[in-house]
Amino acid sequence: MKMQNLVKNRLAENGYVLGAFVASGSAMNCECLGVNGMDFVIIDAEHAQTSMESMVHMACASELYGMAALVRVCNPNDTTMMARLLDVGIHGLIVPMVETRAQADQIIHAVKYPPLGMRGANGGRGPRWGTIENYTQQANESLYTIMQCESRLGVENIEEICQTPGLDCIFVGTADLSQDMGHPGDVGSPEVAEAVDHVLAVCQKHGVTPGIVTGTAEAAVKRIRQGFQ
Repeated sequence: MKMQNLVKNRLAENGYVLGAFVASGSAMNCECLGVNGMDFVIIDAEHAQTSMESMVHMACASELYGMAALVRVCNPNDTTMMARLLDVGIHGLIVPMVETRAQADQIIHAVKYPPLGMRGANGGRGPRWGTIENYTQQANESLYTIMQCESRLGVENIEEICQTPGLDCIFVGTADLSQDMGHPGDVGSPEVAEAVDHVLAVCQKHGVTPGIVTGTAEAAVKRIRQGFQ
């Protein structure tokens, strides 16, 4: 069996990918998104009640439609949960509130197998119970790791964070960023817009995929034209 990085594959084909957060804990919701052609789903374990067992069912439903199942974990220090999620076959992780290079390095250390990190070996659903050859190498290559930039400090340190080996994507959390910058909910504030532009430029400079949340199709088109992927 060959593991694939579904997000990277779609990025190579189209230049951008589209997905949605799911906070309901429902595998059927994931299936509906897959039927409608989404490239990925972000299963929310930060602001939702989603259990580990539900996440496995949601991942299985996503896989039926070739849709990547990603999970947003609780916080950047929750490395134990990150490893557990990968052990049960989650395709990638989105880590909130990453503010320093030290945090970014710690995350990569937890989710990559040696020599890139120190993730522990396992024989469960992740490696499909031993049926994936050279699993540790394939897992390192296929994992999609996203870190969220959603604070003033994160923006200040984005240059260093983007140089973290193993980082695939920076995802701008505009709600928390605008709140931290003193403009709650005002994503169009000049100060917030300037910060978002800066993160985008640094991502492009270092070859890191820039991602961002949007609420409408029109907003998504605008962000894609701006350079977000």
